[in-house]
Amino acid sequence: MTPPHRDSDTSAHLDHTRAPAPPGSQLDWESTVTAPTEFVPYTYTEAEVARITSRRRLSVASVICGLFGLALGVIGVFGLPIALIAITLALIARTTENRARTLWRSGLVSGLVGVLLAAGWVVYISQTLLPLLSGT
Repeated sequence: MTPPHRDSDTSAHLDHTRAPAPPGSQLDWESTVTAPTEFVPYTYTEAEVARITSRRRLSVASVICGLFGLALGVIGVFGLPIALIAITLALIARTTENRARTLWRSGLVSGLVGVLLAAGWVVYISQTLLPLLSGT
């Protein structure tokens, strides 16, 4: 005959819950620790910081060229080449610099606005100024 299973013994009942705290008191610190709950932030190394910050060069150049193209596009057609350079740099930075998304988008938008301003100047010159100069 086999002996009874030890779980069937009611006298050996194990209680895995802690006793309630007495009224008006607090639990011990050891009884509240259940799992690590503190957030430990990731600390970047110097090489990672240099690598991440060096990936924004094309985007920054795109923004600078886009703003120059925009400023020169306001006063004439002179901003067209610089705005086209800004668009090109922004499209290259879109594939290589994922973290600098805001910068290359700003360069792309300012470059496109610069191209639109230059196109507006071309239309203005061809439709308004050239007929005045030719005398017809």
